[in-house]
Amino acid sequence: MDLLAPLRTRLRMTFAGQSESVPVWEDALENGEDAGYFAAGSAVWQVNGGTTPIAAGIRALLIQALHPGALAGVAEHSNYREDPLGRLAGTIRWIFTLTYGDTVAAHDACRYVRKLHVPVRGDYTDGHGADQRYSANDPGLSEWVHLAFTDAFLRSYELFRGPVPARLGGADGYVGQWAKAGELMGVINPPRTDAELRERLQAYDDEGLLTGGPRVDEVVSFLKNPPLDPMLLPGYRLLFAAVIDSLPDRYRDLLGLQAPAVKLPGGRQLHVPVRPAAMASLAVIGAALGKQGPSELAALRRLARIGRPGDLTYSDYGLTELGHAPAGYRTVRRRLQVGNGEDAFRRLADGILSWEMHRGAGLRVPEDTPRAAPGVRVVSGMGAGPVRLPAPCRVLWSMDPDVTTIPDTGERRAGFGYGTLQGHPVAGEEAFTAVLNADGTVWFEVMAYSRPANWLMRAATPVTERTQELVTRAYFASARELAASDRP
Repeated sequence: MDLLAPLRTRLRMTFAGQSESVPVWEDALENGEDAGYFAAGSAVWQVNGGTTPIAAGIRALLIQALHPGALAGVAEHSNYREDPLGRLAGTIRWIFTLTYGDTVAAHDACRYVRKLHVPVRGDYTDGHGADQRYSANDPGLSEWVHLAFTDAFLRSYELFRGPVPARLGGADGYVGQWAKAGELMGVINPPRTDAELRERLQAYDDEGLLTGGPRVDEVVSFLKNPPLDPMLLPGYRLLFAAVIDSLPDRYRDLLGLQAPAVKLPGGRQLHVPVRPAAMASLAVIGAALGKQGPSELAALRRLARIGRPGDLTYSDYGLTELGHAPAGYRTVRRRLQVGNGEDAFRRLADGILSWEMHRGAGLRVPEDTPRAAPGVRVVSGMGAGPVRLPAPCRVLWSMDPDVTTIPDTGERRAGFGYGTLQGHPVAGEEAFTAVLNADGTVWFEVMAYSRPANWLMRAATPVTERTQELVTRAYFASARELAASDRP
């Protein structure tokens, strides 16, 4: 029984604008012929993915509201009160299209938003009490929105997941990469380091451009009590409190908010640490939605199709599909007859593609891992009891049993190949294939090429090679059982 199914449905409806299904635009990110502006596994993918963007959305809206020009545009030209989920879905579409789409999709998304902004203009009173004109496409307002977004996503990631990994360039890596989003939206010279981001944000306040007031109070009131499904409200309120707690004191003062606290006898206030509870809320959301969203998976399918999987730990990728192995790698090729006939072939093919063969061989594959398809990430582990060696991989190609027939031989093939990711003890690729020969015999094939991932694994080469041999034997035993006609 899937206990998280009701939560999953409500979350998807919220983020997709009242639709339970994956929006068409997310699947469309599989289209395109280039890798986009941000590489798979980059700092942008790391920060903009996962569940922390939920908290980032709250923070971004609060910070944006502090600029009276930006707030006037939202208040006078937005339907966020009448259709908040539709507005949320539109923002999500823009962010994920830039993050995961190809360059054409990214340009189209920004062009569409800038076109929507053309009629967004009017008057507002600035922090000095002077009347000003505003236009949503004005570089100054576009910069403020970009700064708010960049700060919100980065700080939310740091709050709930820790520093951006140094191998991805840290916080500077994210700010520098996401500057491209600012440029596409008309921002002139967006910040490219974390220090510059902080300086530019502070400059707006130093120049008296930020202010509170009744309109800000209205936005804060709305964000405190949004019209969400009752099932989602408790988790949302925890996230809201954690975001407020993480804001600079100056921003909280302008917003008329206080850090979470309880009053003690004598009027003293005791700070309430809400981050752990908010982290637990995000963990539940992550368990409901899965480790990878549809946008990321669609992008990974595109990258696999065009031969640009950017997060692999080796450069000679995709050759197992052709049955080739590059020079400089240890190569393993094994083939075993496991049965006869169409039924045996299909049982084996389905067992390979559903990860049942891996599980039967003693490897742990998370139950929520999807069926093997290009782009899917899986972390298996092998060992005894709690002692398990993690082995993260990315599926690069797959063959369906009803599709792939080799013209010259008439044999049918089904299976997949995956490549190693950061954290795997070796670097390379492995493929698992069910083969139905023209004479009706069914074979299971394993092909792999690999080399040690680092100096420590190089020193342990005899152990890793022995482990690989044992795992291969376990694969054969599992494949033979899958193909057996007397399986229940």
